[in-house]
Amino acid sequence: MSARVSGNVSRRIQKFDRSAQSFPELIQLHRSLLFSLVVLSVILAQPAQRSVQLSFDGATAMGYLQQQCDFGPRPPGSTNLSSCREYIVSTLGSFGWDVRLQNFTYRGVACANIIARGSPDAANISIVLGAHYDTRPVADQDPDPANRQHPILGANDGASGVAVLLELARVLPVAARQYVELVFFDAEDSGGVNGWEWIVGSTYYVGQLDDERRAGLHAMILLDMVGDSSAQFLRERSSTRTLQDNLWSIAAELGYSSTFIDSFGAYVIDDHTPFLDAGMPAVDIIQNNPFPPYWHTLADTPDKCSASSLERVGSVVEMFVLSSTNETDATPASTTSPLLFYVPLVGLPLIVLVTFLMVRRVRSRETSSFQQ
Repeated sequence: MSARVSGNVSRRIQKFDRSAQSFPELIQLHRSLLFSLVVLSVILAQPAQRSVQLSFDGATAMGYLQQQCDFGPRPPGSTNLSSCREYIVSTLGSFGWDVRLQNFTYRGVACANIIARGSPDAANISIVLGAHYDTRPVADQDPDPANRQHPILGANDGASGVAVLLELARVLPVAARQYVELVFFDAEDSGGVNGWEWIVGSTYYVGQLDDERRAGLHAMILLDMVGDSSAQFLRERSSTRTLQDNLWSIAAELGYSSTFIDSFGAYVIDDHTPFLDAGMPAVDIIQNNPFPPYWHTLADTPDKCSASSLERVGSVVEMFVLSSTNETDATPASTTSPLLFYVPLVGLPLIVLVTFLMVRRVRSRETSSFQQ
C-alpha cells in the first residue's frame, strides 16, 4: 500500500515538474503576444501622413525679396512704393492671377491694397493669405540717433512676407486658386508716426467685407517678418488656436519643428487683428518675442534673410492650402493612410495564428508529460 502510494506520488511529482517546465514558454508566449500588440498599437497611433509634391522654391522667393528692396524704402504714398506696387501687380498677372487695387485715402495720403484671385468670378474664397508691402517711414529703433528719422529698407519687415506670397502665386495649382485670395496690405507699418495708426490697410479691407464674405472665410494667414536667416516662430498669442495648431502640425510633419516652435510668444497687433476682431479665424506667422534685433532699424537689409527660411514658411502654407482645398495630389490631414488599413487586416490574423500554434505546442507537451 505504501509502496503504491509512494509510486503514484512520485509520478505526479514528475508530471508536475514536466508541466512546470512549460511555464517559461507560456510566459515567453505572453510576452511575445504583448510585444506584438504594443507594436501594432504604436503603428495604429501614428498620424496619417500627407502625400503631396511641394513646389515652393526659396531661391526664387529670395529673388522677389531682393527686387522689392531694389526700389529702396517704400513708405505709404512714396514713389518707391508706387513702383513696387506696379512690380507686384505685374508679377501676379504674369502668373495668371486676376488683380485689382483697393484704393483708399488715409490722412490725405493715397493708399492701395493689392488683391489677387484665381479668376474674376471666383465665388468660393475661403482662405486669405496676406502680407504688408509698405515699409516704416522712420528707423525709430536704430541704435544710432542720427538714423532714426530715415526710412527703413524693410527686407524682412515687409518684403519677406510679400516674397512668400509671390512665390505661392507662382506655384499654386489653378484649381486651388479658386479658393484663395492674396492680399498685399498698404499702410501697415506707420503707426505712431505723424498721428498714423497701425494696420490701416487691413482694417480698411475687413471693413469692406460683407456678411457673406466674412461667413465664408475659414482661414486668414498673415506672413510678417518671415525671412530672417535664423528665424524661429513662436505661436502668436491672439491667433486662432485651431488654425495655428494645423499650421504648426504641418511644420512638424515637414521637419520644421526647430523653426515653428511649439511655445507661445507675444500678443502682436498686426494685419490679422482686424480679422479676429470681426470674428474670422486668423493666424500671424511672425518672428516675435523678441522681434529681430534689426527691427525698425536701417540694418533691416537682404543680407539678414535667407532662401531657406522663406522656403520653410512657404512650404508650410502651400501644404495647408493644398490640403484644405483637397487638391488631387494632396491628402488632407484627416484622411486615413492606406498603411493603417492593411496593418490590422494582415497583422491581427497573423498574431492570432502564431498565438494558436504556440499554445497548441505547449499543451501538446503538457499532454505528453501527463501520459507518461
